[in-house]
Amino acid sequence: MKAGILALCVCAAPQIATAQTMQWTDKGYASVNVGVQVGSHDLTTTTSFPLFDETATATTTQTDVGGGPFFEVGGAYRVWGHNLLAGLSFQHTSSHSNAAFTASVPDPVVTDSPRIVNQTLNDAGHSENVWHFDAIWMMPVAEKLDVGIFGGPSIFSVNQDIVTTFTSTEPGPTVTAPLTEVSKTTLGINLGVDVQYLLGKKWGVGGLARYTWASADIEGATDKLTLGGFQLGVGGRLRF
Repeated sequence: MKAGILALCVCAAPQIATAQTMQWTDKGYASVNVGVQVGSHDLTTTTSFPLFDETATATTTQTDVGGGPFFEVGGAYRVWGHNLLAGLSFQHTSSHSNAAFTASVPDPVVTDSPRIVNQTLNDAGHSENVWHFDAIWMMPVAEKLDVGIFGGPSIFSVNQDIVTTFTSTEPGPTVTAPLTEVSKTTLGINLGVDVQYLLGKKWGVGGLARYTWASADIEGATDKLTLGGFQLGVGGRLRF
């Protein structure tokens, strides 16, 4: 039994030594990716104003906020040893969804008799512009095949269409609720894996799997809006 274990150790030692000495020899790389972000976040906002000596209120609810296609450009440069790189990338994600709008409008004649108005607001926009700052551990795992494991902080700039005010006219009431774009910048995180395969001496293709997260205070929201999500992407890589 002991002899068998010793034999296995002897056979495995050269492979372990080879794996430990595998070094990433390029200085850095540039990348371009396209893909999809999977996100299903909800956003509920409220607004109100005085009307007929009472208060008119409205609630807007959006579902499936944040998912959609993304485009990304970035790069990385070796900063320590043979395997540690510093990376920076910019990513844009956008989507549109419908919003359910419900207003409670006081009656001009009868007190405490609000009228309920329901509408669907189409094409409420959502976009995320994100800067990712990463530490990347790049590992050659086979000939022409490298895997980078990365993580770090992200700066999110989100633009979101919401209802910030509405108008009501009589008789009816007839309610008009325009969508207004609001912006917010917040700090988040990202982590993931980047797989690269060289087709030429200095260029190749890559696959990206990343998870990003942040939350933002949106004007009038009943809770913070969750940003980011799980991402899958593919693209090109250029070594230098």
